Amino acid sequence: MLTCCFALLCAPLAPQAPAPPVDVPLSLWTSPNWPTGTVFGSNYGLAAGDYDADGWVDVFNSNTGELFRNLQGHDWQLVADLSPLLMPGVRYGAAFGDFDGNGFPDLATEPRKILTGNGRLSLLENLGPNGGGFREIAAKPWRVDVQPYDCYTETNNWADVDGDGWIELFMPTYNAGSGFSTGNWLLKNLGPMTPSQKCAFQDVSDAAGIGNAPGADRPEGAQFVDFDQDGDLDLYCNEAIYQNVSTLGVPRFALLEPAESGVLALGVLDEGAACADYDMDGDLDLLVEFTSAPWCTIYENRGDGTFLEETGVIDQNSLGVALGMSLEDWDMDGDMDWTTSGIFRRNRMVEDGARHYTIATTNLVAGWIGGALPSWMDWDRDGDLDCALGHYGLQARMLQNDLYDAATSAIDRRYVRVRPLRPSTQVPLGLDNEFGANVEIELAQGGDGHRRIKFTQSGSGYINQNEYALNFGLPPSPQDLVFSVSVDFPVVSGRGIWRVDERVNPALGSIQLATLVDRELQVLRDGRVRIDGVEHAPLAGVSPTLADAAGGLQQVAPGAPLLPPVAAPFSDAWAVLGLSTVGANAPVVVRQLDLDGALDVPVACDGALANVVVWDVTNPTQPKSQANHRLALATDPRNHRSHFRTNLVLAPGREWLVAARVGAFRSSPARGELSVGGLTVRGSALVQNSNACGAAALIAATLDPSKLYFSLRFGR
Repeated sequence: MLTCCFALLCAPLAPQAPAPPVDVPLSLWTSPNWPTGTVFGSNYGLAAGDYDADGWVDVFNSNTGELFRNLQGHDWQLVADLSPLLMPGVRYGAAFGDFDGNGFPDLATEPRKILTGNGRLSLLENLGPNGGGFREIAAKPWRVDVQPYDCYTETNNWADVDGDGWIELFMPTYNAGSGFSTGNWLLKNLGPMTPSQKCAFQDVSDAAGIGNAPGADRPEGAQFVDFDQDGDLDLYCNEAIYQNVSTLGVPRFALLEPAESGVLALGVLDEGAACADYDMDGDLDLLVEFTSAPWCTIYENRGDGTFLEETGVIDQNSLGVALGMSLEDWDMDGDMDWTTSGIFRRNRMVEDGARHYTIATTNLVAGWIGGALPSWMDWDRDGDLDCALGHYGLQARMLQNDLYDAATSAIDRRYVRVRPLRPSTQVPLGLDNEFGANVEIELAQGGDGHRRIKFTQSGSGYINQNEYALNFGLPPSPQDLVFSVSVDFPVVSGRGIWRVDERVNPALGSIQLATLVDRELQVLRDGRVRIDGVEHAPLAGVSPTLADAAGGLQQVAPGAPLLPPVAAPFSDAWAVLGLSTVGANAPVVVRQLDLDGALDVPVACDGALANVVVWDVTNPTQPKSQANHRLALATDPRNHRSHFRTNLVLAPGREWLVAARVGAFRSSPARGELSVGGLTVRGSALVQNSNACGAAALIAATLDPSKLYFSLRFGR
């Protein structure tokens, strides 16, 4: 018996099965200088920004006042203690934003009256490494006319909301009725207007219309986003949508009621809000973390700036709702994943085409992520997104993304970075100030059917700030990946869309991933593009501005909710838009088609399928349609409005009909000039046309110049 037992004890152990792979590819980063990985100290949120303009993202901890420099992706160095410039006590997050345009991002902290006893804003002006570092200016009345005081603020946001070239500061602040705060603040940047040509700020909170929504609980997250795709930056805060109605240099917002926006006024505290195109359909959705029912919630954008509360999409949506929120593609598959307190959720859109967030597995220590406040950045520039993991009141850690390592070949690193920049005579490189710029990566040959859109932001969920440059995960391909890039830069209402794409600069088209040495593409508002250190000039005479035909489709407005689309009254229904280029002296290029309702299935003509056809009807007895004027497009049945990037060239001196085969429609009144930039809108009609190869029924229709069934955005 002893021999038997001895044999059992001495028998070789069976090999251990390898640990199952986890969904979240993060592990603790360490170095000889930081052996425990606790680089950033005790904190309540971290801000990512390139404070010294050396091209490598740095990190600021507002709670300790410590500023950490990125040593070119190899290590971190504590370079400054800014706490003497800040108010004493516990400090929450901060946001980098270059308010004076000198190329060195400044800092705005988030006042915390309850924990500090005063709740005063600290605004740190970055003078650059040769100018003496930072100085505090919020207490100087000639720099900030009314200093925010007695505030309880979370998740500051920078953006140029009025189109004058200078970024404003929005502070989402607990309302005055809470008994210990003041309500939201908007500080307008007046530009360099002091005697010494320093930038100054003016409190325009009341006039701008950004006051706390009636009945809303305390705001703890906000974002500037172009929800309705009219070119300007709208605002989410306080369980409400604020529509941007600014004119040049005058910030103004209009609060939309729940019946108008679809965002419900629940009176429930949110612990963060962020926007992303989570379902990859081309518009930016709203994701909110509420501390009680409805818990983690998705408001899906219907394409027209109105929202539908999505249900049944988030597994165990009541988990992880205490503190902290962020959105990023941490597995680099192309869709946006979701992180809340202690919980990572994986987006399944790319994997199986489903609107579905599942609980992700991770090897991270539970105590590190219980009050997680992630700031995402590719700090080592290896292609995957690393995480400076803040932790509410506890130690922050640097987590490295292990998706790519030193052994990963360049072609296996499936990513590209895009950095929208504002041109500056003072800073030749350009400024990281284009907050709210929408960037789209379009794969060649139709790609995988998903649209890849991200936008720049200074507030990234809840008292955190991600890196300014945008990292896009790209799909594996049996051949080298080819893609194009377009950037929509924010403008003020009524000034169209400002789009820099391959029509403006051909360098943004047909980019081969395998040929890129530097994966960061820099796109400037003026049309210049930098790829692999080479600057490409835009085409002469091609404007980034896209005008709307007849003022474009109707937008939701206070007191004027949009009605839903209705089914077409007959089969083979075609919405028709009559156009004339007789007044044009150059080709007119239709670069976007906007349609309310739903397209019907494409039909065959001359061996090709199409549900959008452009007819040249200059000679109505012999209408013509070229192959490149026939499109087969698809609409999402959940959306009320769809936006399609196009490249339809209309020759000057001609008459045209654009026809779309629709299964549902919504008409809009023509609200603008019928003749703009050489293009004249003749009117619209809804026609039954069973002959997809013929235009006779379309030509015979009576066009109504007061109505639009769809609209075009065009340039020259």
